[in-house]
Amino acid sequence: MRGPWGKITAVASAISLAAGLALGSALLSGGAASAATPPDLDPGFVTDASGVLGDAAEARLEKQLSDLAAADGRPELYVVLVPDFEDPGNALAWADATALRNNLAPDQYLLAIATEGRTLAISAEYGGDGVQAGPLSEDRILKIEDHLGGDYLADDDWEGGISYVAGEFDRVPWPWWVWVLGVAALALIVFGVTRLVLHLRRRAATAAELRTLEGQKKRAARLLVLADEAVRTSEQELGFVTAEFGEETTAEFTTVLKECRTRLDGGFQLLQKLEDSTEDTPAETRAWTDEIIRMCAQTDRDLDGRKQQLASLRALAEGSAATLTRLRTARAEATGIQQDAAERLAVLTAAFPPAALVGVAGNPAEIGRRLAAADAQLAALEKAVQAHKPSAISQAVHEIERLLAEAGDLRDAVKAQADALAAGVAPGQTDADPLELAKAAVRAAEASVQARPGEVNALALTRLNLAKRQLAAATASGDPQEAAHLAASASSVAAQVQALTGAPAAPAGARFSRSAADDGRTERERPLMYDEPSSRQSWQSIRAASSSDDEGRGGKAIAGALGGGLLGLVGGFSLADGSAGLIILFVVLGAVFGALSGAFGGNGGGGSSSGWGGSSHSSWGGSSRSSRSSSSRSFSSRSSGGSRSSGRSGGRRF
Repeated sequence: MRGPWGKITAVASAISLAAGLALGSALLSGGAASAATPPDLDPGFVTDASGVLGDAAEARLEKQLSDLAAADGRPELYVVLVPDFEDPGNALAWADATALRNNLAPDQYLLAIATEGRTLAISAEYGGDGVQAGPLSEDRILKIEDHLGGDYLADDDWEGGISYVAGEFDRVPWPWWVWVLGVAALALIVFGVTRLVLHLRRRAATAAELRTLEGQKKRAARLLVLADEAVRTSEQELGFVTAEFGEETTAEFTTVLKECRTRLDGGFQLLQKLEDSTEDTPAETRAWTDEIIRMCAQTDRDLDGRKQQLASLRALAEGSAATLTRLRTARAEATGIQQDAAERLAVLTAAFPPAALVGVAGNPAEIGRRLAAADAQLAALEKAVQAHKPSAISQAVHEIERLLAEAGDLRDAVKAQADALAAGVAPGQTDADPLELAKAAVRAAEASVQARPGEVNALALTRLNLAKRQLAAATASGDPQEAAHLAASASSVAAQVQALTGAPAAPAGARFSRSAADDGRTERERPLMYDEPSSRQSWQSIRAASSSDDEGRGGKAIAGALGGGLLGLVGGFSLADGSAGLIILFVVLGAVFGALSGAFGGNGGGGSSSGWGGSSHSSWGGSSRSSRSSSSRSFSSRSSGGSRSSGRSGGRRF
């Protein structure tokens, strides 16, 4: 019977059917969400399939990610939250599949979070198979994943975690040119610290040295040797300079050199007074050494001023070709110098004992070395002329002229020694004119010293100066006996100069005195001789090469700076947590400390003197975009397999 109750029953059945269909649809929908097969991303940057973000939180994240995408030089970040990863179940594989499904470009990253499965992964492109890599390195992505899982998602701070990742993507590393400037600044700091340390060391050493009379004498002797080296080098070059520019142009240089030589002769006289057999008062020692130091400083200033003028003349490019031709000719003419010296020395060796040739025995070999060095400088000069480099031209010309002059002086020293021996300086010959013997001996000693500027110690230079003054006095004397006495002394002193010049280990430290030989002559008649060397280390053994102490300290400072900078770099990477600024700070501090440690390990020194003489893994700048839509995605074509995140394990748990 179909009455009212029948109608009610029919309606109830329809309602039940509709409810069943709705429930079934809801169950199917929930199952699909739970499975979370790699989906199409929602418009915008955040897809929250888990429903863990509120509307306000999602709006804030969309704003932050939109600003990130709109900024120039920043990558884009997309976020998807699902209950769990299924098909595939691996977090990274799921994130990569979703990124590929949505055609994300290399500079577009996908953060995938399984809120119930408690896993996460960031899909990134690391290059390969012809695909461009993204701007973030794999190490950086892994660090972000670690901090995200351990510090945020483990406490279900979904919004905070996503905001943290967006902030990390917004951190812009310094571009390459900033690093270049940093390295340049570091080099300048190392150089400045090294120079400062050396300057302070020199000042400290000088102050300590000058506090004692013996130290004052050492410094005076060292500076005198250096100044003598500079003057001798300039004298060697004067002939070349005159040939190049004419006597009228070089007259001033000639005058300056004469003044410097006169000044230094006075300095050597004072040095002799400091070391003669007469004891000096402290006041005299201070006064004489101060005067020597002043003379050397004035000589350096005079030579430096003329050196700049000469360099300006030589730097004129229009005369460089003629200069090169002139020096080639001079080098060709010097070819026979070594053979001539060797032949003369062979004749002398056959006629005289080795002791008579100690000052010139090595001259032929020295000539060969200087000519070889001149050839190398000629090649450098040719390149400098072709490249039109005035500074290099001036330097090469200076070196070639010096080397050729020294080669000629070494040959002349052999010839002078031969003349001296022929005049009767050799042992056993006493019937020659004492004055002529002295002249020949002094010429030979002067030639040996002139050929080796910078290689002769203060004792040899002082004795040479004494021999020249004794010879001058003998020549000017009207008393034959006085002249003979002075000439004999000059010959004796000149022979000692030859011994000191040819034998670097020759005794030094002797004081001037009269010969004590009982030969019937009075003390005044006996020639000046020298005591046996004392056991103390003498100031007279100081050579010009002692200035290399500063160079040694400079090398130690540089080595220390490099070592300290390397340690700072290692420490910066370990402790600075990737901050470029802190890393550079570590490197700079390490370099400064290393330079100080290296330089202060040395000893004090003296002055010096000279004659005239791509991939964007580590950068955000891989792509430059002026503006982008806040929800833009790149739909560039990609291979189906791709290389996204290939080669590393997937994701991490939290």
